[in-house]
Amino acid sequence: MFWEKIESQFKVAAAHQFLLHFNVNDLQYDEAFGYLPTVDYLMEQLNVLGCRLVLGYNATQGFTWPNIGKWLETQKILGLIPKDQGPPEETDDRKRINSQLALHKLHEDPFLKSDPLPTKDLANKMHDLLKQDRVRIGLIINHLEQIAPNDSMFDAGATDNLQFFFHQLQNWASDLEIRRKKHIILLLTQNTYDIHPRFLVNQEIPIVEVPFPDYDERLKFIEHLNRIPQEISHQDSPDAKVQVQLKLGNDREKQTLAKDAAGLNLFAIHDLVRHATSLKQKVEGPILANYRRESVKTFSHGIIEVNEPLTEPKQHWSSHVTRVIQDIVGGLNEQDLRRVPRGILLLGPTGNGNIFAARMLAGQTNMAFVRLRYASQVSEVTINVNDNGAGYDRNLNSAINFIRGLAPVVVFMDEIEQVSPHASMKTANLERPFPVILTNAISDASLHGQVIWVGTSSRPDLIPPIFRRPEIFNHKLVLLPPIPESRAGILQFFCRFHTQAEINFQEIARHEKLRGVSVNDLNLIAQRSHNVAKRKNRNTFTEEDLREVVSDFMPDYSPEMRMFMVLLALQEANSRAMLPDRLPPPYREFVNENQIDKTKINARLMELGQELGLSA
Repeated sequence: MFWEKIESQFKVAAAHQFLLHFNVNDLQYDEAFGYLPTVDYLMEQLNVLGCRLVLGYNATQGFTWPNIGKWLETQKILGLIPKDQGPPEETDDRKRINSQLALHKLHEDPFLKSDPLPTKDLANKMHDLLKQDRVRIGLIINHLEQIAPNDSMFDAGATDNLQFFFHQLQNWASDLEIRRKKHIILLLTQNTYDIHPRFLVNQEIPIVEVPFPDYDERLKFIEHLNRIPQEISHQDSPDAKVQVQLKLGNDREKQTLAKDAAGLNLFAIHDLVRHATSLKQKVEGPILANYRRESVKTFSHGIIEVNEPLTEPKQHWSSHVTRVIQDIVGGLNEQDLRRVPRGILLLGPTGNGNIFAARMLAGQTNMAFVRLRYASQVSEVTINVNDNGAGYDRNLNSAINFIRGLAPVVVFMDEIEQVSPHASMKTANLERPFPVILTNAISDASLHGQVIWVGTSSRPDLIPPIFRRPEIFNHKLVLLPPIPESRAGILQFFCRFHTQAEINFQEIARHEKLRGVSVNDLNLIAQRSHNVAKRKNRNTFTEEDLREVVSDFMPDYSPEMRMFMVLLALQEANSRAMLPDRLPPPYREFVNENQIDKTKINARLMELGQELGLSA
């Protein structure tokens, strides 16, 4: 647990000032008080640690003081304790917080009358308090970004008061007298990207992540809520409250809920179960999936999308994909990380089952599945992208922390050549600013086996060079358009719910218009055939409808462009086992048995590049 890291370093005098980040606005469990908001929880832990004066500070509210009555009222409003529960009895092991002060109102004067703004005067008063040795101090400074923002103009343009306060915080971290007196200072921020970089490189200030709750913590919280009567808004009268007992199912159902709630913190789980109860619905299915999806999207500012893994997928169109996934599953089950790649690069023209393969990987490895979106794909942050992508980088930093907390997880990154905030399809832009935060996360050896990064690219010639580091994408898996023998089965699969008549899919699949089409193209043809039938006032379509759509179909790419993308994928391949067992006819000449003829591929790419006005 994160507090144990702080406590252990503090007790051996390794540090007395700590930076806490990420999930700092959640609930934490205290053995005496139960579930408390994080700041209140930290105040109580400082009390247990021996601090006899515990106080909090932020630049908006000024000083805040522990108040058990306030904690109890908050817990009752949230339905975390029964309405009639009072404060726990004081014991020798757990003294009432700040109850042992007899220091001539040291805790009241001069702080209660101080301006909340971070001035020189306030900094000096806080410094004097930390220098006295009559009582051990526990100080929590919340919203650190208000005092020391990550602003390029801060060092030159900040007021003297703010600069003084900022430097005072820095100096406290290395003040051995404060450490000798056993005072402790906690600095809190949600996103480390928001604070001055100096705090991130100060070796005297350990950085401690407050993580999202794991499965055991989620299950414990769900079981706790199930025991406490809840006041829920009346369905017919929002102003009226009714007391109900939550019904979260039997033990197995609660365990399933705890598993499916991965990616939610305790506050989110609390809101979800109460909302579902007010609607008289179970916390499962669409209501859980939709809430989880929206919660994660909001938390990450749209950078992360949650999708469901495929736990029971149909056979993938390509058997080589299934074999690779089974090998990874075996490596994880046997804890043989040499068989588990940090990243997989899926190559080939778009629309041939990339996201299907990634979701199948997540389902077979029992991992969560999320999709990482780029700056150009996130409308909420595009207004900040012009500032060297800083707005996106800020949210990406928080999203990466979220991914760490969600592990084990498969992270899907579509068309990674577009990952740079300024990416385009022109090779001249490859050196534009790149989110180093992402590269560092993919390269992080501590995440090996916990996070599998799955990237896709139809134009690997445009992949940023930084992604070509050998430790990033160990596997390069090629997904190609289906061979003629497979097209019929795939088309029949997509048409299975829309037709009852006998259709000769084998003959239709040999139609000239379907040469080289993708799996997504075949799905689109099935959908359009259904639309044709509906226009004719029918619920199912016929072979004639299907042939009409096929004759009208126009693929996204010309045959030359499609071959260009396929050959780029084959050029990247570093294993015959990563290619389909059987290749479509136009590409068989480039692969002989277990050998990929890259010389021949390069020569053909140069020809195609000239024809298309591209450079391979």
